[in-house]
Amino acid sequence: MSYILKKEIPRKGVFIELKMFIMKKILFLATTVLMFLAFSVNAQQRGPRERLTPEQQATRMVERLNQELKLTDKQQTELKTWFTDSFKKRNEAFEKNRENREAMRSQMQKDREATEAELKKVLTEEQYKTYKANEEKRQKERQQRGQGHQGGNRGGGFPRN
Repeated sequence: MSYILKKEIPRKGVFIELKMFIMKKILFLATTVLMFLAFSVNAQQRGPRERLTPEQQATRMVERLNQELKLTDKQQTELKTWFTDSFKKRNEAFEKNRENREAMRSQMQKDREATEAELKKVLTEEQYKTYKANEEKRQKERQQRGQGHQGGNRGGGFPRN
């Protein structure tokens, strides 16, 4: 009788160890699956951005400028017309130069210069000073956000020229 008990006790211990091993594996797999689902749900919540039409972009830009600079009705009309045309041209240039980064960069620089010239023409001197101050502030904020995300170097370790 004692012989049977001695044989059964190690068997029960082996089964218990095997059950514990399987339970740990199941728990690990369940945790991994839940983490994967949590990350994928988070990525889906951000989702793709909605593409705005040039008219919508112009309206948004003029509304922002109006809020910051208290534009007159005439200024709003002029800027909305100009920004609509500008955004249409920008989209066409983007489509044309999609594969050529240097051409896109050059076009963006030209667009910024044209925007500055148009704003200088339409805005009063005081409004333009306020606009420039706000742009500099936004630029600093963008740089700080960029540094927080990738350690200050956006090129994945290689500085952009």
